Amino acid sequence: MEQVEFEKHTSSEYNTELEDIRNHLLKMGGKAENQLRMVLQAMREGNEGLADELLAHGDDIDQMEVELDQECTRIIARRQPAASDLRLIVAVMKSITDIERIGDETEKMARLLKKLIVRSFDSKYYQEIDHLGQEVLKNLSDALNALARLDAEEAIKIAQKDQVIDAHFDELNGHLIKNMVKDPNKVKPYLKLSQCGQALERIGDHAKNICENIIYLVIGKDVRHTNIDEVKSDYFE
Repeated sequence: MEQVEFEKHTSSEYNTELEDIRNHLLKMGGKAENQLRMVLQAMREGNEGLADELLAHGDDIDQMEVELDQECTRIIARRQPAASDLRLIVAVMKSITDIERIGDETEKMARLLKKLIVRSFDSKYYQEIDHLGQEVLKNLSDALNALARLDAEEAIKIAQKDQVIDAHFDELNGHLIKNMVKDPNKVKPYLKLSQCGQALERIGDHAKNICENIIYLVIGKDVRHTNIDEVKSDYFE
């Protein structure tokens, strides 16, 4: 399937507005991606200062969400967009929410890790969480790249990989639960590790949602709550 093409409007100002909201969304996504990379680094290094730095800038993504949402609303009110233009704006507004929630999950991880670092809690499962985190980070990065190119076929492939992330988290969480049962004195730190893994799994879900928004933008069909393999078979084969 070819990538979607947007018509050029007689108003250069309108063209600029549409391009601006795409660029601002990608900038917001890049910020969330960097925060995820930072929190994983803080975990690997046991770096409380890095976690603090992330939390100090936690409101940045929230502010970007508000500004971009207002810009989309203004374009709808002023331009009354139709067809592919409207799909673009709707896809941007949906993706804004997902990226903001990714920011929330990375902040949650930073707060949890700070408590573990202060306690000097050591565990082999940090490596497993980092492994999961790297998988999630790649999916998020690839989803944002697909969004930049409006590449729905690539978005399908990325969305399918979310199943691997879910399976990895389930396996990791199972090990952590067994350790809680085996050593009740360490239930709280193991629970915090489990919550870090859950935050990563949810970030993976939001990356998948961004992919679904790309597919909606390209083919004009809402594929949420739809089997992604069936979507691939119906529209991309």
